[in-house]
Amino acid sequence: MRAWMMVAVLLYAGMLAAQVRINELKCTRTPRSDGQGPAGDWVELYNAGSQAVDLGGYILTMEGRAERLAQGLWIAPGGTKVLWCGSPADSTGRIALKLPRTGGSLLLVAPDGSTLLDLFTWPEMPQGASMGRRLDGGREWGFFAEPTPGAPNHDALSRLLPPPTIRQGGDGLELVAAPGAEVHYTTDGTPPDERSMTSTTPLRLPAGTVVYAQSFGQDAVPGPQTVFTTGLADSAWALTVAADDLLGPTGIADEAYGNHAREGRAWQRQAWVQQGGRVWPVGVAIAGSGSRGLPKRNFKLLVRDRFGGTGPVQLPDGTAWQTVLLRADATPHAFLRNTFMAEVARRSGGRVDVQPASAVPLYLNGRHHGLYRAMPAKGREWMERLNGGREVEVAKSTGRAPMPLQQLPGSPQGTLPADVGVQLLDTGSLVDLACFDLWTGRADHDLNVRAWRPAQAGGKWRWVMYDMDQWAPPGDRTVQRMCSSTVPETPFLPQLLADQDWQQAFLARFAALCATTFSRRQATALADSLYARHRTAMQLDHVRWKGQMASPSPEECYGALLRHIAQRNDELFAQLSARTGRKRITVSVRVEPAGSGTVAVEDLPLGDANTEILSWAGVPLHLEARAANGMEFDGWRGVAGEQGRRVLVDPTGDLRLVAVFRPQGLSRKGRLQQGFE
Repeated sequence: MRAWMMVAVLLYAGMLAAQVRINELKCTRTPRSDGQGPAGDWVELYNAGSQAVDLGGYILTMEGRAERLAQGLWIAPGGTKVLWCGSPADSTGRIALKLPRTGGSLLLVAPDGSTLLDLFTWPEMPQGASMGRRLDGGREWGFFAEPTPGAPNHDALSRLLPPPTIRQGGDGLELVAAPGAEVHYTTDGTPPDERSMTSTTPLRLPAGTVVYAQSFGQDAVPGPQTVFTTGLADSAWALTVAADDLLGPTGIADEAYGNHAREGRAWQRQAWVQQGGRVWPVGVAIAGSGSRGLPKRNFKLLVRDRFGGTGPVQLPDGTAWQTVLLRADATPHAFLRNTFMAEVARRSGGRVDVQPASAVPLYLNGRHHGLYRAMPAKGREWMERLNGGREVEVAKSTGRAPMPLQQLPGSPQGTLPADVGVQLLDTGSLVDLACFDLWTGRADHDLNVRAWRPAQAGGKWRWVMYDMDQWAPPGDRTVQRMCSSTVPETPFLPQLLADQDWQQAFLARFAALCATTFSRRQATALADSLYARHRTAMQLDHVRWKGQMASPSPEECYGALLRHIAQRNDELFAQLSARTGRKRITVSVRVEPAGSGTVAVEDLPLGDANTEILSWAGVPLHLEARAANGMEFDGWRGVAGEQGRRVLVDPTGDLRLVAVFRPQGLSRKGRLQQGFE
């Protein structure tokens, strides 16, 4: 016999001779439970000896983590002791270890810290099942569909069944079980059992039928449930939740009981999300703040072991996440406004972070539930991916008052000098969000402010833009409202306008945005594109919710957006001039010859060869000439002194500039450049 085999036999024999052994283990939440006590994770130890044992000092170790048991945990001869997972260790039997549902190995070590008493390895487990010795303290292992914490082990089964495979094709819905098993299914929303229907041929079912399916077999723990909604388009999503988990006294979305406003684990439920032919078991919770009471709600999807999660949910853009938000955009005009502002932020250089989102039709329990946007939740998972997977710090508003800059960890109290701000803040991110907030006129920062920074040394705070649906009318006196309120409606604008350096930076950026992404030409073109792309889905959403809540038609949403674009810039220029006392001026920029290049203002490309930038006297603007292919920059006209392609102009009045380009290889005299010139 080889040496390693001899060591293994001796080790196993030593473990069998040990007085205390691991007897049974459960690593998953029982379905439709709170996951506490017997319904959660636990480890059962068995005393095979003839003397009572105090488990104090014994060690359970797994994946580099060790838990030393507290004193006073006595276990009688032939008796068991159940250790409940998830809480700090104490003398009642609680331990802090978490047991992975996907499998692992648990070691029981004697108080001396070196003697191995038992080794327990388990595979991926279905919800509610446990694994243990067929007889208490015996050699053989099995699985239990009905766990027995603190009671004698019995009715052990030999194998675990996987979930059935469901395939939808031209012949219908095909349900495929593992060898030696069969699939039972229901279509009335109830969980299947061995008395439910089964089929060996494809099922022909109406579109929108929700099929619950589960595998059963002899001497086997039934496989996990899977749920499938028939007849979905490839672009559609389906969310399935038990009816009483949505509505009624314990339903997370029930308006009559106010349950839609509840938070925490107690208000998360088992669900399944489907995209095309793929289904994920997930947890679901109601998300949002002001829109929670509307019939169309945001859903947060949670891939967690306790809900049978088997992997991250994939979004249409190819990214995959453990926490996904299905945003309802339920307030009037919200969908078009949010998608418009998200694209504006991206086209403006991405200085403000925006969750990537995909518009998806959603079916809830087989019924069309309207147009949603699927996106990663605005939490650490997404922010850490923005930071290359590394740790981040997060600051957010509390919901009681706006988050001022001084609440950010590391910020000074009182006013924020520009030189200190540069050290602490991504100034471009702060200024851009202030510009976006002013242009939309939104006033719900008490709910919608969030910033993050890399936890590494030197990390600067950046801002997240989200929930940009609560716009003011185009003629709203936003500057006065934001700067004069006794309770600030924004944590940014008053401070930016109060400091000379911040004021110049903000006004320069706002002027640049109004000449580019917020210009009537560019913003209208974006609105046209979004409306054309989403009009059909918006119309179906309007029909679904009309009469149940305020639901403007797609044409009304589009018209309101165009009116805002047409009126907002002139209105805000007048308000900012009145607030700062600065005179409005015009900086005219032309490219010669036409098509030979472009000019960028504050790093934003102007769209036309001839553009007028509205600005203010005494506000410096950064301009950059960018040559087209085959061309090169030749010089500026209208700028004093020798200047490169990047120039800083500080106009006191109207200014006319020309960026001149020439074909590559030509001198300013129009001749080919030769080595002897």
